[in-house]
Amino acid sequence: MIERGVELFNAGRFWEAHEAWEEGWLPDRHGPERGFYKGMIQIAAGCLHYGRRNRRGAQNKWTSGRQYLVPYLPEHRGLELAGLVADVDRLLAALDEPDWPEDLVMPQIQRR
Repeated sequence: MIERGVELFNAGRFWEAHEAWEEGWLPDRHGPERGFYKGMIQIAAGCLHYGRRNRRGAQNKWTSGRQYLVPYLPEHRGLELAGLVADVDRLLAALDEPDWPEDLVMPQIQRR
């Protein structure tokens, strides 16, 4: 599930990545991996909201997603989460500007 989600996310298929990670999260939604999955799911959802020009939705999902991932930094399950969180911080800063930030580059998840 995790690897498939990463492939989909890096291809810009955020909804499908969200769904792949949700499949992994559901059986473990009360376990030690729940924050990791929730963080990944929320960051993908933030990318969807950005694509729909929904500033508030993107900000909310990226903010909560990064908070879920912080305990798993710098890497978890072979993924470079520190870079992903730094990219989310960059995206959030761009959304703080008054004008809509056109053509933001969505993050890529790097493997360790």
